Amino acid sequence: MNDSASVGLLGLGALGEIFCGHLLRAFPGLRVFDLDAAKVARAVEHGAVASASARELGAGCDVVVVSLPDPAAVRAALTGAGGLLEEARAGAVVLDTSTISPQASRAMHAAAAERGVGYLDAPVSGGEPFQTGVDGARAASMTFMVGGDDDAFARAQPVMEVLGRVWLHLGPPGSGSTVKLISNLCAGIHALVAAEAFTLGAACGFSSERLLEVFAHTDAKSFFMTDYVGPRVARGDVTPGFTVELQLKDHRLAAELGHEQRVPLPFNALAIDAWERLRAQGRGANDVSDAVFFSAEQARLDPGGRPAPTGRAPGDAGASPRR
Repeated sequence: MNDSASVGLLGLGALGEIFCGHLLRAFPGLRVFDLDAAKVARAVEHGAVASASARELGAGCDVVVVSLPDPAAVRAALTGAGGLLEEARAGAVVLDTSTISPQASRAMHAAAAERGVGYLDAPVSGGEPFQTGVDGARAASMTFMVGGDDDAFARAQPVMEVLGRVWLHLGPPGSGSTVKLISNLCAGIHALVAAEAFTLGAACGFSSERLLEVFAHTDAKSFFMTDYVGPRVARGDVTPGFTVELQLKDHRLAAELGHEQRVPLPFNALAIDAWERLRAQGRGANDVSDAVFFSAEQARLDPGGRPAPTGRAPGDAGASPRR
């Protein structure tokens, strides 16, 4: 990738909007597209160049970063009518940071290869203390889990260097998506374990802060509990981060992967049930740390160890005074 290479960004959601700021500083003239015109307008206000469609974006860029919520959105944006690959430059690279299924990643790689375009499944995760989720995106400390060809990986590395600190080439197409689903399976279960632990502690009169003080020196310590869930619970903050809806989506994709590989995933099945219950309560847009407040509400407690206000049934939206 030379200094004159043109870089594009497809998707201006929670992560994409943050990526836009970093990429603009490194690659003036960054081209952007999103179905939400208001998001594109905000990016243009900060110096980005708007593309009228994903197809136009692909025609004008050497490297395109993709940040979309699910496999269906990626397929539509890349291979649907007016999609990115319709007029993409031969030799260009698509750096897809979306968390999608390995099958979808392999299909996108094949579709791109037919047009002489490189495709990398390169989902991201935080990886620095207190810098997970959108916090890691803001700090440009993301870890890229990458599947795809060596040449495409080398050409995309200057872009990954702008957005993150670690980029791991894990193997052929689909490898990055596979490892990301396994990572998010772990993270989602960690959040639910923290919810149970903090709720039981609260019932016994111990706040989450006090428990974390102890857990920092015991086998219960985990990065996700101490550096992500714990601080958010202490602040009473359920602003995403990483939403319940996306966590549920990733557990479902992990379930599909387990089925394909004939690997039973009983804890993943329990996690799907738990996250579905949060979503059913209208909490799908909240951060995954809301699992702690939800669990405490079921026991008429809050994570500070105090009884919840009387007269509210477990699961009522206002049952936790910290929400």
